[in-house]
Amino acid sequence: MNNAFSVNDVNEPLYHLECFDGPLDLLLKLIVRNKVDILDIPIALILDQYMEYVSELKRSDPDIAGDFIAMAAELMLIKSKILLPNLSEPDAPDPRAELVRNLMDYKFAKEKAMELNSLYAVYNGRIAKESEEIDADKSYVAPQDLDVLLQAFERIERRKKLMELSKTGEPEKNLTAIATARIAPIHEKVFSMLRYLKKNGAVPFEELMLRESATRSDLVAAFIALLQLIRRQVIKIARDDPENPLMEINYERDKFAANA
Repeated sequence: MNNAFSVNDVNEPLYHLECFDGPLDLLLKLIVRNKVDILDIPIALILDQYMEYVSELKRSDPDIAGDFIAMAAELMLIKSKILLPNLSEPDAPDPRAELVRNLMDYKFAKEKAMELNSLYAVYNGRIAKESEEIDADKSYVAPQDLDVLLQAFERIERRKKLMELSKTGEPEKNLTAIATARIAPIHEKVFSMLRYLKKNGAVPFEELMLRESATRSDLVAAFIALLQLIRRQVIKIARDDPENPLMEINYERDKFAANA
């Protein structure tokens, strides 16, 4: 409805009221235009302006005027209660209280509707995408418990020290053996371990380390090589046993890498 009416009185400002969603919408408009407090509505002033709109509406669109006429009757009743208060009930509530509550609720709902409309203007062109099933990555290996390896390595290292201390010989010969000993490259240990595991399958940690450690330097190099292989998920701990964990090739990772 785009009908409008104007109040063109000598003592009144000229204003236009156009389309309203209902009587509460019209009342809010009148409250704003008259700059009055919604909690202290001057019913007489608002009622006169409201009735002018209803009179115009009845002429232009009688079918829609029903709700507006019902609100007009409510406003008249409130005005009569204010002009003729019930003296037998001095503590009676303000006759405008119910109207104020309805206006506050309507004002709140209207503000939220405007917020939603602004969001709709931004997001209405977006399309929600259906969720997709993602296949599990079978190449993933659960985090390995390196504490198990450290405990086993310390035990082997202690055994190596005891074996070296138990050997007899002159100090000069021992020093010469240490100085001339070959430094074991880590990459050699990597390939040696992989060949052994490929051939023998799952192998106890102690067996794998001792075959690669003729000297203490070999033992350290072999342990570093093993940690590198675990970090790259080429080898995994098949059994977390602090006394003697079981090591094996990560075949799923190996197969995945081969097909990549």
